Amino acid sequence: MADSDPLEAVTFQANSLDEVPYPEVRETLRQHTVVRIRGLFDPEEIRATKREIAARFDPANDRKHDPRDTEIIRTNFQKLQVGCTSGMGTTRDLGRVLRMLFNPIFADDVYGMRRHFVLLARFRNLLYELDRDFAVFGTEEGYWTAARIHQYPRGGGFMSSHRDAFTRIVATEAGVTYAQPFLLMSEKGVDFQSGGAFTDLHGERVYYESGCQAGDVVAYDGQSIHGVGDIDPLEPLDMTSLSGRIVAFAALYRHLKPGASDYGELSRRAIEGMGH
Repeated sequence: MADSDPLEAVTFQANSLDEVPYPEVRETLRQHTVVRIRGLFDPEEIRATKREIAARFDPANDRKHDPRDTEIIRTNFQKLQVGCTSGMGTTRDLGRVLRMLFNPIFADDVYGMRRHFVLLARFRNLLYELDRDFAVFGTEEGYWTAARIHQYPRGGGFMSSHRDAFTRIVATEAGVTYAQPFLLMSEKGVDFQSGGAFTDLHGERVYYESGCQAGDVVAYDGQSIHGVGDIDPLEPLDMTSLSGRIVAFAALYRHLKPGASDYGELSRRAIEGMGH
């Protein structure tokens, strides 16, 4: 991989979903654990959307979330995540400082992200070899699309290195090979200067966003160890604006019954699958 663009060798150009060479993408994921798709989203449009979201952002909407409340994330919900808790009844820690702005496709389009989330969810489905619109617009066979924006704020936003547990077990139980695509809405060197997403590849920790741009779709597979390095850690922590690193997800989630029982059982299966 080139120093200036660590993802150069694992990048595919596609201007529509039909142009994506999905078998080659899956094989590249198998070999390298990470790929990039460029061309599905217009960079200027994504930058403009991010500016509009940032202009309307209100930190007073922050809420903490008890994961046993499985319905609140199926609404427009601004979650502040600070700490290491990862599931129920597990010793697995996952340190994080980030916001999650949940915006399901079937909820009001408060961020102007609807068509971007739909495109990202359809890409996920085709990568998984599912029907293009499976669980995109609602709940289907017990699954739904958890469309959301993640913010890692300037001044120390981060996520410690890990392998995915919950989303991975959901995909496995749906009968698909897990990979997690996300849409970059910020740019290293513009919105933040240090830190950013990394993956451990061939014994080396690779921070790969230096060659990325807004609108790129990056996907990592279920075996990858990945995380987010501290975003501009020497700057003052900025929790009052939508600063730092911004990405969008359209992950496949299982629709859980409200309360501790369903969530606790999923947590148990997820952690067992990780060996923790």
